[in-house]
Amino acid sequence: MLDTPRQTHIRPRSTAAGVYEMLRNDIVLGVLRPQQPIREADIAASLSVSRTPVREALLRLANLGLVEIFPQSGTVVAPIRVEKVKAAQLIREVVEVEISRRACHAMEQADLDTLAGIIDEQAFASRRQDMRRFYELDEAFHRFIFAAVDCLAAADELEDMKAHLNRLRFVTVNWPNRSDSIIAEHRDILAGLAAADEEATAIAMRNHLRTILQALDAVAVRA
Repeated sequence: MLDTPRQTHIRPRSTAAGVYEMLRNDIVLGVLRPQQPIREADIAASLSVSRTPVREALLRLANLGLVEIFPQSGTVVAPIRVEKVKAAQLIREVVEVEISRRACHAMEQADLDTLAGIIDEQAFASRRQDMRRFYELDEAFHRFIFAAVDCLAAADELEDMKAHLNRLRFVTVNWPNRSDSIIAEHRDILAGLAAADEEATAIAMRNHLRTILQALDAVAVRA
């Protein structure tokens, strides 16, 4: 594993924001592993930017708890911590269960068909063992439900917090072995939405979002 993330085009909206997004994604997706060094100068050189936006991005990541900065020895990717994952899971569950309830009365047939299509794409990605694509579709499934009730702003507010959950999923969970269960859980959520059954949908969503907690005792590191 390299000590710096792959070279990636940075979005023009803000150099510092682009560096932050790239590093956050690389941490979440496991390109940068827990305890791996992050060298400010190497990142700046690989991206052809100054060290200032890299430093700003690392400070933001440190505030989020995704990296640890040691003034005398450098910066490393933070370990996955039990308390942060549990807090993130709880907040996500509270928000998404409520969103799923509201979606029961907002979904049209075209929306249900879109969700079904995402699940079918997930099944295809699973068969191809394309776990990165599977993960992207997992995010798309949940984000579409937010969009159906015009609450994408709420989904955006959850993004940084969800990084702690998502890195656990990608770094430690055996996605090939979990993919069939995830697809089945998504189908249960879709069935509840199609029936406009708030309680069934809420239960399906809650059960789905709690499965991540099963990995904590074995793989997370306490602060």
